[in-house]
Amino acid sequence: MSEADLLQPGNIVRDRWKVTTKIGGGGFGQIYEAYDLVTKENVALKLESAKQAKQVLKMEVTVLRRLQGKDHVCKFLGGGTNELYNYVVMT
Repeated sequence: MSEADLLQPGNIVRDRWKVTTKIGGGGFGQIYEAYDLVTKENVALKLESAKQAKQVLKMEVTVLRRLQGKDHVCKFLGGGTNELYNYVVMT
């Protein structure tokens, strides 16, 4: 795990999503593959630092929720925040 990584494999978010690997990252956050302990499916977990000056993930969640049920839109599974990061989970 690099110093900039918000999570590492094996971490569990909200007692449900277990991080398996980091997929990538950039200026606006990090993407991880995770395993949903409830549905037994692989999911995408996107995070941004809670200390980041420009936070965009909350807006992404708002847009994703509005687009639910539309063609070609990933399924929103959950989201939240803690003292370290904001996150959204999707398929």
